[in-house]
Amino acid sequence: MQCRNFAQLLKPEATELIILTEGFTATRHAKTAEGVIRYGSWDLKSLIDSEYSENTAYGVHVAKSLAEALNKFSNTKNKALLLGIAPVGGKLPESWLEIIKEAIKNSCHIISGLHDFLEEKEELKLLAEQNQVYLWDLRNPNNYPASRENHICELKERSATVISMVGSDCSVGKMCSALEIKKSLNESGLKSSFVATGQTGIAITGSGIPLDRIIGDFMAGSLEKEIEYNIETQKPDFVIVEGQGSLLHPAYSSVTLALIHGSNPDALILCHKADLEEINGNYGIKIPDLKELIKLYEDTANLIKKGKKIKILGISINTSALDSEEARNYIERVESKTGLAATDPIRYGVNKITKSISSNFKEKAIIE
Repeated sequence: MQCRNFAQLLKPEATELIILTEGFTATRHAKTAEGVIRYGSWDLKSLIDSEYSENTAYGVHVAKSLAEALNKFSNTKNKALLLGIAPVGGKLPESWLEIIKEAIKNSCHIISGLHDFLEEKEELKLLAEQNQVYLWDLRNPNNYPASRENHICELKERSATVISMVGSDCSVGKMCSALEIKKSLNESGLKSSFVATGQTGIAITGSGIPLDRIIGDFMAGSLEKEIEYNIETQKPDFVIVEGQGSLLHPAYSSVTLALIHGSNPDALILCHKADLEEINGNYGIKIPDLKELIKLYEDTANLIKKGKKIKILGISINTSALDSEEARNYIERVESKTGLAATDPIRYGVNKITKSISSNFKEKAIIE
């Protein structure tokens, strides 16, 4: 069965979920699984990974087979299998096909954020129709009404302040930072919304756009329209936009540029991984000094602004590769060198960054 309104049909609170991470559990490629576990509201039952040696990962039970995971279902809700990886190129592992087919036969809807679309595989499509389940390709632009919008760039006043995440590289914590900042602003009494621009964010929230799969001419326009819709329907004080890629990355910089122009931000937050010295992928491209990177992003954002200086207001740092003392020392050095608020959102929270946001937009409110 095919459908374009999956978020209404497969509401997380009404759907029991198992996540396939076969061979990838606890690796950087399992960020879709980790993001949904940390921030999603699905009724999560189990991960599936026959190769993983532990019984739990990310605090979730790890089943050694699909059959074991299926036993976790209560049969009182919808059932779904999420493909929990985001590998380079977004390819579907061939070894997963049999697991997916067996899940469909057991009445599981299938949710995938890969570039290989499930609904384009005739065998899976036919099997899904026979078993009356949905194949939800999170990255399929045809599932999103704003995917063919031209960028107008009207530069008009908006009722909400838009803050976009940018990064030194891919997979440095841009989505995590955005969601933590949104949460912190809401807890302070400032209404904040989140615009997902990637498959994991869409899986968590049920809305957004798959920016890296939209036709190049429409990337910026699609995001512009998505933000307009978000402001119109949610009436937030702040819109927090999930980042994608990096201006430094030779493969994904076009997505990052489209995100900056399409979001037309009022401010930026820089995301970085503390132990990162080169762009991932054996490109041999060094990460520049953070002050240089800040200037690059600010100059880029200000190319389309008129009479309004756009600044980076804080630095979100993934310090997972450092011990506690090393992490604190690293953050202190970054703050001293850049003069900006810096923090690790998981270890220390983002209150410093939300205070910086609030103090720069006093017309909204000031966080004490």
